[in-house]
Amino acid sequence: MDQQLSGVKGNKKRLTYAFTMNADGSEKLVPFVIGKAERPRAFQKKYGAQLGFYYRHNAKAWMTAKLYQEWLRDWDSKLRHQKRHILLLQDNFSAHIVPPGLTNIRVENFKPNLTSHIQPADAGIIRCFKAHYRRLFMNRAIDRYDCDITPALIYTINQLEAMRLADLAWREVDTSTIRHCWKKTGILPDSAFEPTTTTPTIPVSSLINAEDPIDRAERDVSSTLDQLQNIGILQPRNRLNIEELLNLESEQVLLDDASDNEICESVKQMFEAQQMKEINGGDELDNAGDVDKPTWKETLAAISTIQKYVADINEPFARKLESILIGFGRQTRLDEARSLTDTSITDYFTRINA
Repeated sequence: MDQQLSGVKGNKKRLTYAFTMNADGSEKLVPFVIGKAERPRAFQKKYGAQLGFYYRHNAKAWMTAKLYQEWLRDWDSKLRHQKRHILLLQDNFSAHIVPPGLTNIRVENFKPNLTSHIQPADAGIIRCFKAHYRRLFMNRAIDRYDCDITPALIYTINQLEAMRLADLAWREVDTSTIRHCWKKTGILPDSAFEPTTTTPTIPVSSLINAEDPIDRAERDVSSTLDQLQNIGILQPRNRLNIEELLNLESEQVLLDDASDNEICESVKQMFEAQQMKEINGGDELDNAGDVDKPTWKETLAAISTIQKYVADINEPFARKLESILIGFGRQTRLDEARSLTDTSITDYFTRINA
């Protein structure tokens, strides 16, 4: 998005994402997310599953055979319960070691020299996800700038906030995008994309505007970059082009080429992380973007402010937002009520020793 600014320290937190989707776009699995900490500080002492994520961790935030096999067995069990059988196509990454005993998943690897040409995820699905994420991240930075946060801090983000943005970005990768990328690879006959009784809903906008969905996502990124440049946050000399932005050099990590030193360092960090976990009660420090969580009264006040702002906006989104805010306010009050503990009259008196 931008070259490193003088005096601005980059956030070196890393997350690994794995995406799975079927050919007609009717089914997208929740992303498999791998981080370094079991419960980063941003998780507020909760586990990833409690926050709605399929989240695992290790010292390097890498996909390992153990994590992959756990995920595959879990999915196979769900499919068995649903009485479904599937064919899983994947790249030949070294950690993709298929566990024995699968009953409802058949796994086939793409040939190494063909993966970049016929892997649907590499045909634009991941690129589209990245484009949506960059756009959301930059729009967040603009919002923070409008809130008078100093330019040096507008890009600061903690792990949970980044994962929430990534979740939104994955939702933006719609049915039409997935179908487009699968068809582009040519690995399935056209008949595979013909309507069925379970045909997924294709966005009306994609039917009206038949342009390449990846081009559309990239154009939205360029438009957001223009906004950053127009308000003076981004200098023209520091602006990356779309290709550089969606394929950052720091993201091009070949895990298969890990050296012995890197493996030893990973093991060392694992033990250090375990020690820190015992010291900190299971929480790894993650200070990026940390702020004190608002109280329930402050949250309700913010809800009231937004409700007043949208009251005179005669648009469907405003009415939908009002409904969401009412429900959120109700849930916030319920959560606060449940957190209250019973007290007795004697709790309000101080014992005086004779």
